[in-house]
Amino acid sequence: MGADAEGKHELFPEVLTRADGLVCDRKSQCLRLGELHHGIEAKAISEDVPLTELGEITAGNKRGRERDEQITVCDLTGVGVQDTAIALFAQKKAVERGLGLNITI
Repeated sequence: MGADAEGKHELFPEVLTRADGLVCDRKSQCLRLGELHHGIEAKAISEDVPLTELGEITAGNKRGRERDEQITVCDLTGVGVQDTAIALFAQKKAVERGLGLNITI
């Protein structure tokens, strides 16, 4: 999920209280304009709630879900470098599998 503007949100703040883990793309950004911001504003979660950045998981420094029953909410507000890395990874996998369409202009 991800709200990419200060007044925008896509989840009821109470959803955050049910999560076993909260992940975000960039803590400072999500605390200013993401779902986490709205959760804190509504007092559904506190400002010192444990957060894991997506990069910490992908780098292997922190773990994501450990069991299927766990609920994780991932607040993605948009970080250009991460979006580019994800797109390049997806494109590489598509090429490896012979999928996709090559468009030349």
